[in-house]
Amino acid sequence: MKDLKQLEDYYKNNKIDIDQIIEDFTPYITTIINNGTDKRISFEDKEEIFSDTFFIVWKNRNRFNIKVSLNSYLAGIARNLIKEKYRKLKIVYDICDFENDILNSVNMYENDRELIFDLQQKMKGLKDIEIEIVKLFYYSSMSIKDIAKKLNISELNVKTRLHRIRKKLKKELNNGGL
Repeated sequence: MKDLKQLEDYYKNNKIDIDQIIEDFTPYITTIINNGTDKRISFEDKEEIFSDTFFIVWKNRNRFNIKVSLNSYLAGIARNLIKEKYRKLKIVYDICDFENDILNSVNMYENDRELIFDLQQKMKGLKDIEIEIVKLFYYSSMSIKDIAKKLNISELNVKTRLHRIRKKLKKELNNGGL
């Protein structure tokens, strides 16, 4: 997989090269799906999530900013499809693992510069360790366990901080009229 590739890197003759995107990002998306599901999700359902992830990119190819990082965009799509699959199958899952937060939603609204600017401004009010946790979790796709090891804090501390950060940002953005 190519690190931090943008969608514009996959345009040739004004057409998106979806085959190259699939080739480059198959291991990445497969890992996200395997780490985000358990044995209650069948192999066929995982294949469907995989296919739908790339289909959504192709379907929305003309609707979002081509400067978007494909890593985070594809990861967000895959995670949302996983959550949707659990909901459809009415499988109860620990909400902490898939809590829908404002940060994943930003990738879907890349063209909304005001929201992104507001989110960046609100994040400036976070402590340095909280900013580091957000970057590692959302932008580097590190697991809670790996973040805890890297920052030398407990996994519970990481989970608690993520929950509080999401809650704080969501509240502040909602209070701002968004």
